[in-house]
Amino acid sequence: MLPFIYIFGIKISMYGLLIVLGVAMGSAVAVFFPSKKGVPKQDVIFAICYAGIGAILGAKILYLIVTIPQLLNYKEQIVFSWELVYELIAYGFVFYGGLIGGVLFVSIYALNYNLHFFDLIEILVPVVPLIHSIGRLGCFSAGCCYGKPMAPPFGVQFHPESVAPKNITLFPIQLLESVLNLILFIVIFVYSRKDRRSGQILGFYFIGYGIIRFILEYFRYDVVRGIFAGLSVSQWISILLFPIGLYFLRGMKLNKV
Repeated sequence: MLPFIYIFGIKISMYGLLIVLGVAMGSAVAVFFPSKKGVPKQDVIFAICYAGIGAILGAKILYLIVTIPQLLNYKEQIVFSWELVYELIAYGFVFYGGLIGGVLFVSIYALNYNLHFFDLIEILVPVVPLIHSIGRLGCFSAGCCYGKPMAPPFGVQFHPESVAPKNITLFPIQLLESVLNLILFIVIFVYSRKDRRSGQILGFYFIGYGIIRFILEYFRYDVVRGIFAGLSVSQWISILLFPIGLYFLRGMKLNKV
């Protein structure tokens, strides 16, 4: 895929375009296929806006937390410039940071407007993997979040204008994650159509995506991931999400929140 396309002579990032498309499709599903909790559509729309703001902030903050320590290791070779500052702010996002930020901001919205947090979450969570699935196509077009070197036909060479390493064939891990997220969306969407106890849908997603992400991290090759004790930051978060998800699935069954 091309990292950029031109529409009426205007250069447009495919990454940004696909992110917008994913958010639009996910929002449409959340609004037009509401749960049985009876949450007004306007609250769903506002909660989506809150989640979007939280996701952007959270994804950027976690990216900076992971990236800046790595940059400091090469501080002698790095020359400070405002262009570098701009690139740190404008580019680079970590999904798990976005997930945490989105959930936090939805909880803030629910608290401010006296809404049940899990009533909102069970509407929004099922569409997260749909948005993520389309977003990973954007990652593939941009060449970020790439996989390990691999010979064809399983390895592909990215476009010269992408951010992926040049003159090497890499496993398109973005496409695999896109497919797995799409499957996860279908499963969770069907699961959410029945009346579930508070927290079960969120717990299902935490466990499902946590397992997917933990395994896929072993096939990632991009360095901006942060490694601690042999595991990436995303793998540590995946490990943390598993007991939380299990608690929501099982521990809250006796107490409907």
